[in-house]
Amino acid sequence: MADTYAYTPLAEHEVRILTLLPGAFEDKIRIKLHSELLNESQRPAFQALSYTWGSASLVHDIVVDGDPDQTLPITENLHTALRYLRENAVPRVLWADAVCINQKDVEERNQQVKSMAKIYSLAEKVIVWLGPESHDSQLAMGALALLSSKIRVDWAHLNVTPAADVHGIEPEPDWLDQESSAPLSNDTYFALLTFLNRPWFGRLWIWQEVFMAADRAEIVCGRATLSWQAFRMAVLSLFKRRKPQQIRGLYPAISRAWQISNLYDRPSLKVIMRRTKNACCSDQRDRIFGVLQLLEEQNRCGIQPDYSKSVVEVFRELMVASVFEYWDLTLLTCCELGENPPGLPSWVPNWSRPRRCSEIWMPRACWNASLEVRSDETILTLSGRRIATITRVDQILTERSTVLDTGDRLPELRETYRSLRDLLMIIKDQLPINFDRSAEKLARTFCLNHFRDRYEPINTNHIDFQETITQFLTLSDDSIQISDSYLVDCVGLLDAFFSNTVGRAFITTEEGYFGIAPEQCRIGDSIAVLLNCQSPVLLRANDTSQYTVVGECYIHDFMDGEAFLGLLPRNWQRVARYDEATQISRDAFIDRENGLCQTEDPRLGPLPENWVVEDHPMQHLWARYRDLTRDFASIYDPRMRVSSLRDIGVSIEDFELV
Repeated sequence: MADTYAYTPLAEHEVRILTLLPGAFEDKIRIKLHSELLNESQRPAFQALSYTWGSASLVHDIVVDGDPDQTLPITENLHTALRYLRENAVPRVLWADAVCINQKDVEERNQQVKSMAKIYSLAEKVIVWLGPESHDSQLAMGALALLSSKIRVDWAHLNVTPAADVHGIEPEPDWLDQESSAPLSNDTYFALLTFLNRPWFGRLWIWQEVFMAADRAEIVCGRATLSWQAFRMAVLSLFKRRKPQQIRGLYPAISRAWQISNLYDRPSLKVIMRRTKNACCSDQRDRIFGVLQLLEEQNRCGIQPDYSKSVVEVFRELMVASVFEYWDLTLLTCCELGENPPGLPSWVPNWSRPRRCSEIWMPRACWNASLEVRSDETILTLSGRRIATITRVDQILTERSTVLDTGDRLPELRETYRSLRDLLMIIKDQLPINFDRSAEKLARTFCLNHFRDRYEPINTNHIDFQETITQFLTLSDDSIQISDSYLVDCVGLLDAFFSNTVGRAFITTEEGYFGIAPEQCRIGDSIAVLLNCQSPVLLRANDTSQYTVVGECYIHDFMDGEAFLGLLPRNWQRVARYDEATQISRDAFIDRENGLCQTEDPRLGPLPENWVVEDHPMQHLWARYRDLTRDFASIYDPRMRVSSLRDIGVSIEDFELV
């Protein structure tokens, strides 16, 4: 009987390299393992494998170092990959985590996880193994290659233009119109949908692996290959162009592929945690450890991979570090009430459970405020303002579980329309809401106010508000017979309503407000805007006047700082202003009457005595404040301190979260 291979311990800065010995496709897999120093000046020649482990229930033994009695068990997915990647006559030098890291040695795992970014950045090539070919994978790979060949990309601005062919001949008319869907058949789009839903795209660790690989990655599916650069170009083209509405699930698949392939600037902690929230990993601690290397060193909050810690300890450590290192409560909006592991407070996001509700786009219920916070093992004390109490909850039935995925989107559009119509009937007939006066606010609520006019300059990739409100009023009119063709015209509104209300309920409050909140909400729950928390948060009081976090909610009247500063002046609107130099969008305020666009909120009064706005290279994007008395600089506005807000009559209270 063969023995399991005994690993030789690694020295500091060493990695284990796998040599895949040659053989025919059906031959038993044979490998050699050796260790190498890994640094910039001494790069071992190897290719790193990016793949999915797959189920551990089906394993194959591979022979190590030529001794048939020394074997290692590997999963079916890795075994298949090695068979396809093996050469007939020459060895191939690789790195694959399941083999090259002793998974049973916790200390080695800790050290090697810290080195994985370096491993993928120093590899000669990163092989993105998607699995063996299927009946339509060649069709999908061919379409991606075709798409990339038909366009040019200005990566600085993410602009896509049609490309002439190698002979300088202009592309066909179908490729010139970048506003229409790509001229591909339905069979091709279905093949792309299947391809982009392969398990690799749902794996957490691949975000780091392809980010570190940059353009040295190559996609391999069976025997077919595609460069990562060509894949990025094709996915960007698909993302920016109109999607065929009859193919269910295509947009989420393309959007996820684009987010993975567009991760070329190091994101912030809050961005990467939100983007990877539904990605899969076998060890829930990797929810944190698997994304650390995507962050700049100074943004990792001092967290180091440590598999001796429990899942609860790792999740709590991230939240506490985020609050006390960044003075930011963004991660609090990722909390959703549900079944948590024992010992996990409600104010710590449970990253092991997929997020039920969609993300609220660009909320700014409060920002740039000086945070006052206290914490112990179980209690987080925050300051803020209680704005409302729920008096009624109406569930929104927008699940599509009864609709078969036949490729025809009409059944699901009809079902979404019925859910919207049923809710509007309740609003009109049973709630103290003047529908005619509130129609625009309702439409913005159901779409989470994500429209093209929220960008500066206006972003035509998003739905138009005026068109949407016209459709909304038409769909809400009981006297109009709605045709299937009109439902197709309303697909942007109906898709937004569906994606934004799944997992949420429609709420009305004692104070006369309405909005959408997590479906776990109850009558009597409080809505609070906490200092430096960008969304209103739903809180449930217990018998000791402490609060459980139910989740973030959308209350249109309080999404732009109104809880502390009141309404924006007439004609003013908060927008995401794009800056070409940095290629990012930041908050700004625009006067739609005269076009004036500025960084400072027009509602803010003069700075406190001895405070000034300091000049700095990025002052056109964000402000920095200096206290001349203490010679102290801060990015937080002194007018948004607790004492300053109380001075202008804002009622601030403390909330103990458990």
